[in-house]
Amino acid sequence: MNRLPLKIWFIVSLTLALSAGIISLVWRVTITTSAGSLAVIILLILAILGTYALLIYLTIRPSLKKLKSLPVAISVTLVATGAITDCIIHFFRFVFSPDPILPFGIIAAVLLLAASVGLYLLVLWVIWSVWKAGNKTPSKSG
Repeated sequence: MNRLPLKIWFIVSLTLALSAGIISLVWRVTITTSAGSLAVIILLILAILGTYALLIYLTIRPSLKKLKSLPVAISVTLVATGAITDCIIHFFRFVFSPDPILPFGIIAAVLLLAASVGLYLLVLWVIWSVWKAGNKTPSKSG
């Protein structure tokens, strides 16, 4: 079965959705006045673009061998690091903001930060275990 139409459908849908998000974030860059907000927005844009590139790659040419390569591992680690850094910056700016905040917002921010840290550690563990499995050399005992 030829899955090209499904791949195109997925890519177009993903592109439209992420384009809307990126346009919204770029618009926020033009109206923001604080360096913290600018850092959060730029890191978020880079994380979205990195995730988009990986999903497009997986859609067009899914290859397990290439996914285990060092450039892909570095790219995934960089995107995950940017995303977790963005989450941490946003957390501290949100929780310690002088604006009145609902207690449920703080609880949600703590839960989101905990989930992000857990997911980041999981990504690092998967990348490390794939790298470790790929670098096993047979012992030369004789």
